[in-house]
Amino acid sequence: MAERALPPPVPEQASAALAQLRAPPHETYVVKVQKDQIYRVPPPENAYLAERYRAERAGGGKSGGGSACSTPLLLTLALAAAAVLLLGASVWLSVVVMRPAPPSFSVNRLSVRNASAQRHAEVDYDFFLTAVNPNKVTALWYKDGGAARLLHRGTALAKAADVGTPEDGGVDAKDFNVLLRGGGGHATPKAVEKALGGSKKEAVALELAVEFPVQVHVGALAFAAKRLAVACEMRTAGLGKHVHIPSQKCRSSFGK
Repeated sequence: MAERALPPPVPEQASAALAQLRAPPHETYVVKVQKDQIYRVPPPENAYLAERYRAERAGGGKSGGGSACSTPLLLTLALAAAAVLLLGASVWLSVVVMRPAPPSFSVNRLSVRNASAQRHAEVDYDFFLTAVNPNKVTALWYKDGGAARLLHRGTALAKAADVGTPEDGGVDAKDFNVLLRGGGGHATPKAVEKALGGSKKEAVALELAVEFPVQVHVGALAFAAKRLAVACEMRTAGLGKHVHIPSQKCRSSFGK
């Protein structure tokens, strides 16, 4: 039997070095901490503040509290705007609708009927009037039930108990035919007698007063009913079939 040779003994230093080579290496870290820096856990409210900040950024800078505060403000502004609109509408209704400007009138022509009659009190006077409505928003509707009088220096010459509806329908009418019939029982003034007899030397002063029942309209809506008074002062050269009117002046106004 062959004998096995034993390895030579290893010195202690060589044994320690061999143990270090066989053992896994150890890593070493150096941590430097500043003396004046303090580390701590953030308080819970920081999470709420961060969440609120993110919500404000997502909602365009409006927080929940701001929305709650803005609701009464928006309601107040809306009520103020509605009040201003109602006030403006009432002013517009009062000025434009309830107080329209009266139309302007003029005497277009005058014809005298039965001028050669023996009794001048039976003479009829046929007036043709033209009206212009200055209102752009409101229309004037003329109704039945008007009246007219013709005077010479305060003396009644003829009258009409019912003027009637204008020929063009009564809505913003322009042409009016007013026929006044004599026979009031008053004595005919001398100047009128001469003019009816064909004399054109002296101008005859005439006063025509007409009242129209009028209703104010805005589109299809009917508003206030008013009484329109028209007064025309004129001078005529004679009182024949076709009367020449060298001068005239008409005034119109709304009554209550």
